[in-house]
Amino acid sequence: MPKEHVGDPVDLITADHPPRSDSPEYRASRKTLMEKYGGGCFICDGPIDLSHPEVEDAKGLQDHHGGGIYVQFGGRPVLVALGTLQLEWSEGWGADAAVVAGMVANTNTLLKQLKEPTYDEPITDTKSVMAYVDSIFNANVKLCAAHHIGHPAQKSLDRRGHEAVGIHNVPLPVLLYQLFCDWEHWDMFAGTTGTLAVAPDSRRPGAAVVLHVDAAHSDRKIVEAGIEGKQVILPPDHPACKAAHRTSKYTTAAHAG
Repeated sequence: MPKEHVGDPVDLITADHPPRSDSPEYRASRKTLMEKYGGGCFICDGPIDLSHPEVEDAKGLQDHHGGGIYVQFGGRPVLVALGTLQLEWSEGWGADAAVVAGMVANTNTLLKQLKEPTYDEPITDTKSVMAYVDSIFNANVKLCAAHHIGHPAQKSLDRRGHEAVGIHNVPLPVLLYQLFCDWEHWDMFAGTTGTLAVAPDSRRPGAAVVLHVDAAHSDRKIVEAGIEGKQVILPPDHPACKAAHRTSKYTTAAHAG
C-alpha cells in the first residue's frame, strides 16, 4: 500500500523549556479538579446543572490548561465561563511575567466580585508564571480526549458518539460550536471527520456556510477558498450540505425567514 501524507505539516516554535513533566502543582490541580469540582467534559457533557452540580464520572477525562472561571453551587465549584487568560504549558515559558501578573490581577477582580478565592502568589519571573500555569486557577478545564487532542483528519468520537475535534487542533470558535450545535438536527462537520465545519445558511434553504476547513479536506476547492479567507457558501446539492441537514428543520426555518 502506498504511503500517504494527509494534511499540511505545521511547525510550532515555543520558548526553550525542559522536557514536559507533571509538576507537583499540576498533580494537585488535577486531583482537585477531578475529585471535587462539579461537571464533566466542558463540551460534550454540556452546561452543568447548577441545581445538581455533582462531580461527573471523571474516568477518561483530561485536564486542560484553560483558565476556567468557577463559582460555588451546591457546596462545590462549577465551571461557568472561560477567562481571557488561558495559558498552555509550553506558552508559559515564553510569557511576559508582567503581562501575566496584570491579567491575573484582572481575573482576581472578577473573582472577588463573585466572592471566590483569588490567586495571590506574586508573578515576577518564569518560575512563578509556571506555578500559575499549573495551578487550579488555570489547569482547570475538564475535557474528554476527543475534545482535548482529537485531530481534524482522524475519526474521533466524543462521549455522546458525535464526531469531535480537540481544542489543540482547531480554532476556538469551532471547538465551542461543538458545545451548542443542535446535533439532533444538524451535523456541523457535514459527515466528515471534522475537517469541514459548516452552519446553516438562513438566506438559502438547504445551503450551508463554511466556517472552517482543514487543509486535510479532500475537496481542494473548498480548502483553497478557505485558506484565502473567502466566505464559502455550499449549494443545497453539495454532498456536505446533504450530510449536514439531518432533517428539514433548517430548511423550513429558512423559508419562514
